[in-house]
Amino acid sequence: MLAPLSRNSRVLNLNEESAIIYIKHLGSQPYNEVKFDCGKKVIVSYSLNYWQSVFQDFKRINKGVLINPQKVISPDTSFVVELIDNSRFTYSRRKFKTLS
Repeated sequence: MLAPLSRNSRVLNLNEESAIIYIKHLGSQPYNEVKFDCGKKVIVSYSLNYWQSVFQDFKRINKGVLINPQKVISPDTSFVVELIDNSRFTYSRRKFKTLS
């Protein structure tokens, strides 16, 4: 699948969505960071809502992070999730049941 990096720029080849670990909001609308399991990071200019509609299996764990549930090492009861690249994100209490 091809996904736009920005509205008037290149495209990002996402043949395997399983290669994505997380998509994180960077604070300046609508820029997000996509982290791949090879270590590469790419900045994209679409909202998390857009990426959530593209990758429907991904989980929104809080207001600013969308994760690939296949890349979760372990959620714990202190509302922190650790991913395979050792990234750690806090998740909302409401989202805890979606990770269990």
